[in-house]
Amino acid sequence: MHPGFARQVLRTPPRWPARSFVTTLLVAALIGISSVSSALADSTPTPSPSRSASPPAATASGAGNITFGIGPSTKKKVDRRSNFNTLTPRGTVVTDEVAVVNFTTAPLTLNLYAADALNGADGALALRPAAVAPVDAAKWVTFGAPGAKGFVVVPARSSVYVPFTVTVPTTAYVGDHLAGIIASTVSKGQTPGERSTQVTFEQRIAVRLGVRVAGVLDARLVVENVTASYAGTLNPVGRGTAVVTYTVRNAGNVRLGGRQAVTVSGIVGPTASAVGLTDIPLLLPGGSATLSVPVEDVLPLGWMTATVTVDALAAASDANPPTTQAQGTASFWAIPWTLLALLLLIVLGLAWWLRRRRAESPPAGRRSAGSSATPPPRLVDA
Repeated sequence: MHPGFARQVLRTPPRWPARSFVTTLLVAALIGISSVSSALADSTPTPSPSRSASPPAATASGAGNITFGIGPSTKKKVDRRSNFNTLTPRGTVVTDEVAVVNFTTAPLTLNLYAADALNGADGALALRPAAVAPVDAAKWVTFGAPGAKGFVVVPARSSVYVPFTVTVPTTAYVGDHLAGIIASTVSKGQTPGERSTQVTFEQRIAVRLGVRVAGVLDARLVVENVTASYAGTLNPVGRGTAVVTYTVRNAGNVRLGGRQAVTVSGIVGPTASAVGLTDIPLLLPGGSATLSVPVEDVLPLGWMTATVTVDALAAASDANPPTTQAQGTASFWAIPWTLLALLLLIVLGLAWWLRRRRAESPPAGRRSAGSSATPPPRLVDA
């Protein structure tokens, strides 16, 4: 199989336990970032596309396995591209072709549509559900026959090649737009038990569609909303952990990832650094990722500062302008409460001991009971 080709296997029949209906990944979407087969998941079932005619649920023969794929093609032949990428001015129309392949031994009916990409709360890329109307690059996509009605019927062990166009509006913002071209199958199942409910699941796979609208590019990340807190240990001279929370936002118009570093330092003393940090995934223009990073081995020195530094990373295929380093800070108290409590106990104990010692000792100048008076001095004649 070509490296740019995505393949999906769906096992049938789709009968799901009641618990897995809520907690299992019910919709799987694949969209390439460096590769077309990077997995994305949606935790809720989605219906068949509301924007097109609804095809019947996909079916397969005896073995009970449905296997299908999607990828870029040229002149009705799968090519070696891993995704669709284009650089074009506003107001232009780009033409291309996508292949939908049925690996099973029975005909297969698949939905075919485009969906906009977006960043999740942690920055991970995902595709919008089929029922959500597109508003960006996915809205620019128009399929020709045989996928013009929103679905294709693929014969057994065969491929269908669908031409499509991307019409870039004159009002599109300069920079990167990302969508996915999706092939999906819809299946129905029953939850077990007396109150069985029919549920619908969509299994989908996608190839990335990246459109860069030509113009002045701005590659810029910002670090904002930085907060930090400290949690000590019972060891009075031990070191604790600071948790630093922050948001990295793409304030430019090109997609960017980031290499992050988080440090904690005081007015004096050593600086602690977070270890094992992974790179921030590619953020779309306007996209953001909110992260909480623990910084261990922090010596509590009172008033301290957490510093977050992010160096922008471009996708390997992108030619971006240079970027500046993004940085954000937050101050917080790191107080060794156990040590302070121990010192307080020592001070209170010392004060109690001194007070008791003073109570047991007679005041200066007072004679003890039963003692004889000191005899007066004697005069001696010369």
